[in-house]
Amino acid sequence: MQQKKPDEEIAAAALDRLAWDVSVPPDAVKVKVEKGRITLTGQVDWQYQRQAAEQDVRGLYGVVGASIQISIKPKVNTSNISDDIMHALHRSWFFDPKTINVSADGGTSGFPERSASWHERQVAAATAWGAPGVTDVVNKIVII
Repeated sequence: MQQKKPDEEIAAAALDRLAWDVSVPPDAVKVKVEKGRITLTGQVDWQYQRQAAEQDVRGLYGVVGASIQISIKPKVNTSNISDDIMHALHRSWFFDPKTINVSADGGTSGFPERSASWHERQVAAATAWGAPGVTDVVNKIVII
């Protein structure tokens, strides 16, 4: 059984870990700890920054659970997101332009249900997350 650590020590360790991670913008993520459960809030520019912050704290000694409430700031005109993602996917040899469709609503982009491999699904999601202005990805691609 894991020994308990005081919430203040867990919070201090989380803040220290976040401060050392160059992927997480300084002072962008706030930390709250209650009974070993850590909550991260704030805003970052990219999905990889949110993922880095989550990875930084999940394995900390004394953490029994995590709630990641970090949002992504929309930065560009979101009306062109689906076109940008489609162009990026079409440059990839993984996708036939006739078999993929992208929708975008505000900063949320999505892929309709279709058959694909795990790798294609992952590439599609990573490509969508890489487009400026994307704040959420809804990936309905089904694995065959």
